[in-house]
Amino acid sequence: HKPPMWPAAFPLLVALSLWTSVGLTWSGQSQAREWLGLTGAEMAEQGSAYAFAGAIAPLGGDAVLGQGWVQRYWLDWVEYRFDSEGQQVRARAPGFSASLGYQNSDGRGSWAAYAGAGYRDTDLTPDRPNAKVRDAQSALLLLAETDRRFAETWRFTGAIQYSAGPDSYWSRVKFLNRSSGAGPWWGWEIVFQGDPDYKAYKFGLVLDELPVGNRTSVNFKLGVVKTQGLETDAYAGIELVGVFGNK
Repeated sequence: HKPPMWPAAFPLLVALSLWTSVGLTWSGQSQAREWLGLTGAEMAEQGSAYAFAGAIAPLGGDAVLGQGWVQRYWLDWVEYRFDSEGQQVRARAPGFSASLGYQNSDGRGSWAAYAGAGYRDTDLTPDRPNAKVRDAQSALLLLAETDRRFAETWRFTGAIQYSAGPDSYWSRVKFLNRSSGAGPWWGWEIVFQGDPDYKAYKFGLVLDELPVGNRTSVNFKLGVVKTQGLETDAYAGIELVGVFGNK
């Protein structure tokens, strides 16, 4: 019996209200500053899923995206499977995090670093009382990102997130190329993620920054995921990224 799929879509449903609330924070100022909104979903063939809605906005009067202090809010739903003593366990876990960070950029790329706190409520079926990640838990979050262009048509992006209490990690690198200076990027992504009970890695084909509006783009991904103790699975995902407000 597969679980209902509406929880995986929950962050997508709240994305608009989350983006709107961030934008309204500066609506009374003389110049509404631009902010970044992100949402997306990813699903694997055997029922694992991830969906998210996030917003990144400048912090302080002089900050702008890419140059200075920012605030980051993230709402997500994750569903995954792992092996426990020869039995397959399904985890379903909504979460939320809030972080402060600093961004910097130049003509060759950008980098960012964040620190904050997160909350997640993990339900296990069947239950595992000895699992390290279960029920309601809070954690300290550390996140670093980089995006570097080595030539007009070659690009590398990387991100790593570590959560303390309980310990978990997520990391991703992308190697991207495009045929001209104005087209979308395509390439490969490699993802490593896990916690004391679960470890997985992914390898996939990606198509990034396909324009769908003036300052909005969409990303696609398709690949394979291997979870420790389970069979290899296929996954597919989509992400929507948009910049709102004024510079």
